[in-house]
Amino acid sequence: MKILTVFPFSILCAAALAQNPVDLSTWTTETYIGGAASWTLSSGNTTVTQSVNGAPTLFYSPFDAAYLRIEGNIRVATNSDDDFLGFAIGFRPGDSTNASADYLLLDWKRTTQGYNHGTPSCTPGSTANRGLALSRVEGVPTMDEFWGHVNLDTVPCSGPTDRVTELQRAATLGSTAWVPNQTYVFRIEFSPSRLVVHVDGVLQIDHSGTFSNGRMAFYNFSQANTVYSLFTTDCLSGWNNYGTGFPGTLGEPTLAASAAPVLGTQIDIQMTSAGTATAVGLLVWGWAETSIPSGFGGTLLAQPEVIDAVLLPAAPALATRPLSIPLASVFCGMQVFTQLAHFDPGAAQGLAFSRGMMLNLGQ
Repeated sequence: MKILTVFPFSILCAAALAQNPVDLSTWTTETYIGGAASWTLSSGNTTVTQSVNGAPTLFYSPFDAAYLRIEGNIRVATNSDDDFLGFAIGFRPGDSTNASADYLLLDWKRTTQGYNHGTPSCTPGSTANRGLALSRVEGVPTMDEFWGHVNLDTVPCSGPTDRVTELQRAATLGSTAWVPNQTYVFRIEFSPSRLVVHVDGVLQIDHSGTFSNGRMAFYNFSQANTVYSLFTTDCLSGWNNYGTGFPGTLGEPTLAASAAPVLGTQIDIQMTSAGTATAVGLLVWGWAETSIPSGFGGTLLAQPEVIDAVLLPAAPALATRPLSIPLASVFCGMQVFTQLAHFDPGAAQGLAFSRGMMLNLGQ
């Protein structure tokens, strides 16, 4: 462990994510109970085709989707059928049977259609509306709930927390059918607080909220011969707080960034103390999140690699510490973790702790 006044980006290294082609051979299939699917890779592992007309099925990535820009093509290579294609964002392995599942669903229906799927669903049928929509999937919905983006709450196959809740229709494609044999270019940008979707360069979805991180997945429901191809990833910049702090005299200290940590820029780390007098603070830096009891009441939330001493004015005055982000692709996608602690006689054991903060370096 070192005590420094400059965070040593020079000692970090990471693989570049900028415009990386996606190797689909490392992705995994998961299908909801009662369904079948066939996800077939082409040579080169840049294209996959789902060829079965069946229950909701997903083909998910080995990487999490947060702070990524994901771009690629979808095409339905047949003129038959008129059902769902799309993506799941924040999906976790096992979510098809997980009562605590919580992920976003971006799906596109060719025609409006009422249908009752029957066994294993005990729910009544529902109506699927034509167009592209964003929904939230929670628990283990039935096929009827996926179909109509609804909560049918029918025991024993669906409880009140098993549901699909529609959040937003697409700006120009919300009631528009997809066209067979036409290639659509999707660009999806995801963070824990925002999802932005462009189709063929046109903004269709811009939705803010609090979202679970998880995998990126291709999604099909009752639509055969859907082709997903030539996907790439790129890193996005952003930051968020996490974990729980420990209060001092005036509550918890705060820790924030003045802007997103874009490569080649300088931002300020912004801090306020929880005390009534000037205090010495310690910024703990690392490249992993952790949860270690400190022995002073608070929990250490950043794996300690570097400790940076700072002088904090009495609350609520703001202290800042400049941080330069290197302009180098090797840092694209690097995550840096930090937490503030400061001496405060009003804290239960003499130290107050902020929440943790994660900085995702990118574009």
